[in-house]
Amino acid sequence: MVEETARVVVKSETYAWVEAERRTSCHACTVSQGCGTGFIAKHLIRKTIVVKASNPVGAEVGDRVIVGIPERILYLGPFVFYTVPLLVMFLGAGVGEALAQHWGGGESLVVLSGLGGLAAGLLGARYMQIERGFEPEVLRTVSKGNRESEPYSH
Repeated sequence: MVEETARVVVKSETYAWVEAERRTSCHACTVSQGCGTGFIAKHLIRKTIVVKASNPVGAEVGDRVIVGIPERILYLGPFVFYTVPLLVMFLGAGVGEALAQHWGGGESLVVLSGLGGLAAGLLGARYMQIERGFEPEVLRTVSKGNRESEPYSH
């Protein structure tokens, strides 16, 4: 389990939106002063990230929490969210090509079939994210926050 400290900014019945500091490894790199990636990370990318996490511990707004994601997400996630939609898109385009040769319709049928395949692949990836445990989870509360804290407004 990969863990990170975050702060709860919004809470619903079963979920919490948590805000964590975005970190890069640039601070440890010896060439960070002259690196374009380091400059972009330091000046152009938001310093925090807000994600939706399941909240089985019942953390409240303002609480500091430990959020975890299973390690398998680090290697399965890119495959599911990038490769699967692309493969289904190519499959859809191939079906469109076969239909276009058989019935006629030309390239427009191939393009529409490919886009339909891409949409189906994205919906499938979204379904897998929800059903297969690809979402972060609040594991425990580190410290109770100020319940009167101002609402999240980024």
